[in-house]
Order: sequence, then structure tokens, then C-alpha cells
Amino acid sequence: MALKRRGPAVATLGVRARLQPDLTIDTDRPRLGDILVDHGWANRAAVDDAVERAPTRRIGDTLLADGLIDEITLARAVSEQAGIAVVDIREHPAQPEATRMLSQHEAHSFEVFPFSVDEGTLNVVVADPFDPELLELLQTLPVTSVTLLLGLPSHVRSRVNQTYRALSEVGTDIEAFAVSDAAAELAAAVESIGTIDDDAPVIQVVNKILTQALRDRASDVHIEPTDTEVRVRFRVDGALIEVLSLPMDMGPALVSRIKIMAEMNIVERRRPQDGQFEATIDGRGLDVRVSTTATIWGEKTVLRLLDRTRSLYRLSELGMSATLSKRYSRIVQSPFGMVIVSGPTGSGKTTTLYATLNEINRPDMNVMTIEDPVEYVFPKVNQIQINEPAGLTFATGLRSVLRQD
Repeated sequence: MALKRRGPAVATLGVRARLQPDLTIDTDRPRLGDILVDHGWANRAAVDDAVERAPTRRIGDTLLADGLIDEITLARAVSEQAGIAVVDIREHPAQPEATRMLSQHEAHSFEVFPFSVDEGTLNVVVADPFDPELLELLQTLPVTSVTLLLGLPSHVRSRVNQTYRALSEVGTDIEAFAVSDAAAELAAAVESIGTIDDDAPVIQVVNKILTQALRDRASDVHIEPTDTEVRVRFRVDGALIEVLSLPMDMGPALVSRIKIMAEMNIVERRRPQDGQFEATIDGRGLDVRVSTTATIWGEKTVLRLLDRTRSLYRLSELGMSATLSKRYSRIVQSPFGMVIVSGPTGSGKTTTLYATLNEINRPDMNVMTIEDPVEYVFPKVNQIQINEPAGLTFATGLRSVLRQD
């Protein structure tokens, strides 16, 4: 089967240009750093420094993480390097027969979105056209040929997240839980032995809830028992959105599973508890803070999700107007004073504060923070984690900071 390429440059989805030869990994292709320098998108010193600092990492990813180029610039350079057109796939409709050709795992793992089939040709948008495993996978699909297009990684991930929902398969787990002979005894079994099989429906449901929450960029997950069901809601951009409804009898087992992961007391159901655990989802590290409290219908559980791989933004990337950005930068550069950032959960308080730290973090300054919790580790900043049992509160931490500086 032929892997065709469409491009280069920027194309609309109506363009039908198809080029030969087959798209393969060309060792003689121009280097990405040279393309960036030749077009004036990056300077040679920055490119050489990126190669030296991260020799095993792709130079484009390093420059992007450092804020020296943006996603659009990187996509233009990769487009020229690979000979593939750049398209905006965010709003384009997808054909079900196309999306069914790849599994949820494949689409997420390779960041590839198949959106249409035209006369035996499958059109796909990819984030990385040089991934040999992806190209090998595409060659096994039951179509005559595959046409590759290039999308911004964030756009591809967005469409994949919208189309390939982890929660779409929860119904199978609910049915398995309902028909299992051990369904009524599962919660008791969890409490007595402290563990259950990894393929158990309850474990699969918890994993899928966490996976979808991370993909939806949810800051919190609320698992709430009611008189008729267990309601699951995600907090996205500060607002709660109902995403799933589970049977009532699954609630206790679900809470027990989460308590085990967070090393909490699974027998205690009357008093509020707090815990935390770590997980890896879609190759990304995730810290989860857990809080449980008793309600009249059972224990309500709230999970706070902290994506450790989430990039830190600069002030210029927060969407402030030019006037506001200039005024705010002048404020945070003042030699003394106080800045108060307030707002509901998920409104961007932590993002704004860390972007502010990024603005003032210099070798000639002593930057210290007092946090509860420390959500993201910030390079070269002295971060203090509150520990009330040990006597470290915001007040005692502040006194210590003032003594040290």
C-alpha cells in the first residue's frame, strides 16, 4: 500500500494534491534546525544550544519547550522538511468509517487522526510524520493508500480526545460488573484482601475515568452517590460537567478502589479522609490528590488532578491584552509589594502565578514559594510544601522565608 504525502506549505482540506514517491523516512532530508535558521524563525546560537543541552531529544521539542518558537512555526518547518501540507483539523467533520480504522489506543499513542476515506484512500492528520512505527501501522490498514497531512500536535490531540473517548467503553465494564457472580461481594472482597484483579470492571472504570479526565484537561473529578445512581462530573475551566452515570451498587467498590490507590483507610466510611497517588496515563505522569467525605447516600470522592508534564506558560502566552500585559509585568518587576490572584478552581490561578515566577526568576534573585500542595516543580525556585503535622504552616513558612532573605 502506498503512503502518499500532500503538500508542502499550508493547504486547505479541499486541496487534492498527491505527490510521489511513497512517504518514507528520508535520511537525506534537510535538518530541521537549518530550516528554522534559513527562514529566520530561530537563530543559530539557539539551535546549537538546544542540540547541546538535549542531544537525545528532538530539537523542535526543545525549542518549543524553551518558548523560542511556537507550534505554528514548528509545523511550518516540519512541513517543509517532510513535504507535507499543514492543515487545521479542529473543526473538520470526520467520517465514522475512517475513525473506526484505528483503535482508541493507536490514535492516542501515535497522535494520528483518520478523518475521511475517498475512493479507497484514507486521509489522516499526524503530529509526527517521521514516526516509523506509525508509518508501519498505516501500511497495514485495509485501504488502497493513505494520504498524510500534518497538524499541530495540540489540534491533533484535541480531535483525538473528542472522537476517541475512554468513557465510551465503560458500558461493557458496567455490564460485566452487573452479571458477575461476585458483583455483590466485590466491595467486601476489596476490603478483606486490599486488592482485586487488574482486569476487574471496577479497576477498568477508575482507569478510564482518570484517562478521560486527563485528556479533557479536567482539574477535578467528582464521584457522587445519589439516591438512584453514582454521578461522575469533571471540572473543566472552572465549571462542573456531568460525564458519566454509574449504578448505585458500584459506588462502594469504586470508592474502595480509589482509597487503596491513595493508601487510605478503606474501612473508615464516616470521617473525611485525604490521600494521594501517582499514575501514568498516555505516557504522562499524573499526581492525584484524593478527598472523601460521607453524605446521606454514601461517600463522595473528589480527585484533584495535577499533570506533571504540563508545560509552564510565559506571561505573554496567557492571553492578556498588550496594555494589561505591560502593566502587569511592570508590577511584578517592582522591588516590593504584593500581588493577589483569586478565582474559582480551574480559573488559572496557579498558571498565572507560575508564569509570574518565570518572569522574575533570575540568578540575581532569591525566589521562594510556600505552597499547599506544590503542584508543579519549578526549576531553580525554592519551593516549600506545607506540612501542618510537622508544624510547617503558611505563617511559620513565611517567617522562615523572611529570616532567610
